[in-house]
Amino acid sequence: MSLVKHCLKQYVERNIHVSVSVLSLAFLTYHYSGTSIDWFFLAFSGFGTLVAYTYIKNVPPKGSINLSVKQVILRSPLWINILALLLLGLILFLNQRQQIVLGFLMLLCLVYILPTAAMDKDETPKNICHLIPWPLRDFGAVKIVIVALVWSGISVVMPLISEGWPMRELSLLFIAQSLWIIVLTIPFEIRDSGKDQLRHPTWPQKLGLSGVKVLGICLLLISVAMHFLLNRDLVMTQGTIPGFMDTPYFITVILTLIGLIKAKPKQSFWYSAFWIEGIPIAWLILYVGFNFYLK
Repeated sequence: MSLVKHCLKQYVERNIHVSVSVLSLAFLTYHYSGTSIDWFFLAFSGFGTLVAYTYIKNVPPKGSINLSVKQVILRSPLWINILALLLLGLILFLNQRQQIVLGFLMLLCLVYILPTAAMDKDETPKNICHLIPWPLRDFGAVKIVIVALVWSGISVVMPLISEGWPMRELSLLFIAQSLWIIVLTIPFEIRDSGKDQLRHPTWPQKLGLSGVKVLGICLLLISVAMHFLLNRDLVMTQGTIPGFMDTPYFITVILTLIGLIKAKPKQSFWYSAFWIEGIPIAWLILYVGFNFYLK
């Protein structure tokens, strides 16, 4: 493996790529909405995503909560643990609305990764995990939705919740972004469809390769339609256009559609992990290019 490929693989596997993607979406939200950029929150969203993904990957499938926490800390790099402590302190500097949204998102992440309760010989759960007998990531059709809700919560709701946005418009933008992120995640589900052994099937396992792609195309069209309605309403009432309806957005939609159509179970490491997950970064690069260099 060449040095460049090795560095890129480390960049992806250490969750830096996904963190930059989430940060890019939050950055785009500030620009498209016309609100001033909160650089503190941008840093918080990027580093928070890095810590969250690192911890989630290290959560054992079974065990008590105490044991699982210890294993996560031991398996994670020291600098990630230090960064996690720093981020916990920085939560205090978020405004109250952002703290409430963040608390809800953290709860979603918790029920997503909560390990299955450890069982003794009598098959009796040893801890409170028996209240939720298995984590929501074992529900194939649900886990993709949770990922989309968390991503959209960080990249749409938290940047705008304290800016006085009307709840209807904010909800429309949140749902539209969530649907797009679901479509963006489907190639990952297709890649893992032969490996995932979950209690409940994933979308590709349930619908088949063609069926899940048709569903993804429908969700993408709904997302575009919601952006259109949002643009129309806000232009009529406020004279602003925060719905992402411009050339970079449409190119991003086309890239998403191509990525969905060409996805297959046997794909290279780079297809989903780098190229598909890099579409939000490409969107930001396109936006910067069209708005700062091509005008």
